[in-house]
Amino acid sequence: MKKIVGLSTLLIVMFMFASCGPSVSVTDSWKAPDIAESKSDHFLVMARVDDVVGRQRFEQEIVKQFQARGVDAVESYKKFPDLNLNLKMTPDQIDALVDDLKKEGINGIVLTVIKDMKTEINTTTTGGYHGGYYGGFNGYYGSYYSPYGYGGSYMPASSRTYESDIYKLESVVFDLDRPGDQMVAVISVNITDPKSASEVAPKYSEKLAKQFDEKSK
Repeated sequence: MKKIVGLSTLLIVMFMFASCGPSVSVTDSWKAPDIAESKSDHFLVMARVDDVVGRQRFEQEIVKQFQARGVDAVESYKKFPDLNLNLKMTPDQIDALVDDLKKEGINGIVLTVIKDMKTEINTTTTGGYHGGYYGGFNGYYGSYYSPYGYGGSYMPASSRTYESDIYKLESVVFDLDRPGDQMVAVISVNITDPKSASEVAPKYSEKLAKQFDEKSK
């Protein structure tokens, strides 16, 4: 019986710690039926986040995932080190930026922005009886401005209240050579309790780059 109780306690503790870890979940996504035609573009990856290290890490990981799928991409902080992504720009300034990008051979843009951040208060309860089993670029850029089994056992019931920080990120892929609507893909993701950009950027970037996979939806 002591072994069963010990196993139950271990599983509960593992679950509690796992629930505190960061998660990256897609809440919405869309891609153009002919997005494959944009795979030959030369993309500039822009991450509009509020710190330099976070921007660099997200751009690096997105470029890595794009290149793994045969899509040419470059980080904005490398290609244009003086470009301040958190500086609010007028429509004319954005048009001038697009012209400069095209002159440099850039005909695609991947823009990642933080759209929202909120804190949720959660309460988990453990204990009780446990059985034998456990079970158009211009308009977008201008609009979203961000400055930053056995017999079972009984365990004493306990509860834990904690806060979770949830960041809503959105990435939009533009093909600048397309007339009219230039958007070819968009993905919205919730990131819960991120400890650092290094921890979540690889997971996020993989979900974004999958938009270029033929079988992805």
